Amino acid sequence: MDALTPLINGLNLHAKLVYSGGVCGRWLMDHNSETSVWFHLVSKGRGFVHSPRWPAPLALNTGDLILFLPHAARHFLSYSPEHLPDSDQDTRLTPWLDGEAAFVCGEIELAAPKSTLWQALPAEVVIRQNQAGNILPRLIELVIGETSAQRFGSESVIERLCDGLFVLVIRHCIEEGLVRDGVFAAMQDKRLSTALGLIHQQPWHGWTLNELCTRAGISKSVLSEKFSALIGHSPIEYLTLWRLQIAAHWLIEPAMSVERVAERSGYESVPAFSKAFKRHFGVSPGTLRKS
Repeated sequence: MDALTPLINGLNLHAKLVYSGGVCGRWLMDHNSETSVWFHLVSKGRGFVHSPRWPAPLALNTGDLILFLPHAARHFLSYSPEHLPDSDQDTRLTPWLDGEAAFVCGEIELAAPKSTLWQALPAEVVIRQNQAGNILPRLIELVIGETSAQRFGSESVIERLCDGLFVLVIRHCIEEGLVRDGVFAAMQDKRLSTALGLIHQQPWHGWTLNELCTRAGISKSVLSEKFSALIGHSPIEYLTLWRLQIAAHWLIEPAMSVERVAERSGYESVPAFSKAFKRHFGVSPGTLRKS
């Protein structure tokens, strides 16, 4: 198995559909978040992104996809490149057919958005309809088709398709060289990808450096050097970080207490777990859970 699939599965990341339909009038969208990835797919017409990231408002046309990670600059989507409304009070939401423009908008919640895992990705990812290779445009077409049809279960289908969109966007970033360090960049190295795949797929295994090197077919010095250069941690340090990433996502599940997460994470006590968690993420497990 590749290194990306068990990473996505391990964190149980899922898209939540926030809006699917048309917009009219002097519309404005304010979808900024410090904890979620926001995505906007133009399913009809066009819109404009107002952000300090670009010197002029960025035009988005039918079939274009844009994602904003939590470290993106504050931004707005609007009907015009010249005018940015002060609020969304003039926004009129309509069925897809009646809209001057139409969007599929959603979010993917990240339990630890400030971790190096996500910070290594671009803050904004723009994928034009004609720049996405072969598979991603087909999936975008399916989302747009399901949006315009409005059949039974459409929202559920769109959410599952958007799960796939997020994975394909990460793959796009890796294959197009948009990430130059961090875990996603390391996946481009075949032997590092093998070691990462083992860690991601079996995080609770008692991995040693020797075993990882043997399974990945790489020397200890080379593996340690490459991990340090690209990820900023030794293989065993990254294993600990990956376990804590999983723990962070357990913490945002309503049925999971801090005590249970600490136990499932292999820590003998809550204080030991809390100390390790705060050292890596800067907040205690309880604080993250409350927020």
